[in-house]
Amino acid sequence: MTLPPNRYCLDDRWLAPGEAVFAPTSSLVTAGEGWFETLRVQDGRPMTLKAHLDRLTRSVAAGLGPESALSASIAAQRCVETMMPVFDEFPCGRLRLLLALDAAGDRWQALGEWGPHIPSPSSLETGVTAVTASLPHPGLGPLGKSTSYHWSIVARREALAQGAGEALLVRDGCLLEGATSALVWCRGGRWSSSDSPAVLPSVTLATLRETGVAIDAGELRSDDLTPGAAAPIEGLVLVSALRLAVAVCSADGTVLPTERSLRVAADWRAKLLAHHRSGSP
Repeated sequence: MTLPPNRYCLDDRWLAPGEAVFAPTSSLVTAGEGWFETLRVQDGRPMTLKAHLDRLTRSVAAGLGPESALSASIAAQRCVETMMPVFDEFPCGRLRLLLALDAAGDRWQALGEWGPHIPSPSSLETGVTAVTASLPHPGLGPLGKSTSYHWSIVARREALAQGAGEALLVRDGCLLEGATSALVWCRGGRWSSSDSPAVLPSVTLATLRETGVAIDAGELRSDDLTPGAAAPIEGLVLVSALRLAVAVCSADGTVLPTERSLRVAADWRAKLLAHHRSGSP
């Protein structure tokens, strides 16, 4: 199936194909300075839009201060409002927001990228494979949504080159998250995720907890996924804005228990979609 090309909106107007966006002297081009969020648009409405914009504002505030963050937030909302009329174009879409200062450094620009999102049936039905990235997790915390995202891109490409669907990121011997997802594991019948300050808090994980899903804070060591581990896990699930929740069927070639993970991931996807369809922002 041939997908339609992505379209782009800058601030409050749609761009023509091939139209230049940011000036060569802007901070995005010269220094890679900017911030972004990626959202799933379901049934014509972005999922957890407010929470994603709030996280974007906090991330800018951590880097440039609250006054700049407020201006960035206004720019992002203006761009989304312009794009709203097309969000019913696809049953499921992908919205990516990119914020950067203009060439003078005194005005925020917001670029919105819009296109379809088609979930992979195989990942939902059988899960995905994962590999541990060779690069360590950078520990950026609230700055994790800056456009200095090379560590995640490199890890993701490394995983794809090995035929895997996700890269797992390690810092100080602990598995913190996936390259594009939060990492949730089951041990002793309870689900947990890292609460390390090195990790940018996941909006989708927070939304799951709002629906009543019990997910504790915990620590997962990288050797917990190896055969014969002293405290083996009973399931592993990736949680993200686009895929919502998918099971991990193997990590670094080790087959993981998947029956529970597949069942739980399907239940979590249903809960997230029901939460969205209830009208929650």
